[in-house]
Amino acid sequence: MLLRELFGDNARIKILEELISNWDFFLSVDELSRMSDVSKKSVYIHIDELNKIGLLVVEGSGSKKFKLNPKDKRAILLALIESEEYLRKLNEFENELDNQEAEFLPLSLSDSDDKNLLKVNSKKINSAIKSIPMMNFIM
Repeated sequence: MLLRELFGDNARIKILEELISNWDFFLSVDELSRMSDVSKKSVYIHIDELNKIGLLVVEGSGSKKFKLNPKDKRAILLALIESEEYLRKLNEFENELDNQEAEFLPLSLSDSDDKNLLKVNSKKINSAIKSIPMMNFIM
């Protein structure tokens, strides 16, 4: 229930938590209302808003069912936050960095004495650079 800790205990967060918990399943408004303990009217309002911004996939035409859009980056990030998967990934990343050997590279091509060497771990740099777009997206 990390989303509630971050964004408060409100109807939309309760609905999102249920959609995240049931990631692969389409849920009706009745099911979402019962599972999230939110009125049907509120579920309709929030589902409509979430659908307008592209966060949901809709199944059916009459009695519609909804699930989070697995191709939407926001939905994926919400699921990562809620599942605390990001903590496991962060620990995995830190452990990987700790286990890598550092390389020494000269600061310039003309200077190569010891005081002008910069300790650089190229794998750390590559991993850090790859993580920057995701961190910018989160922030």
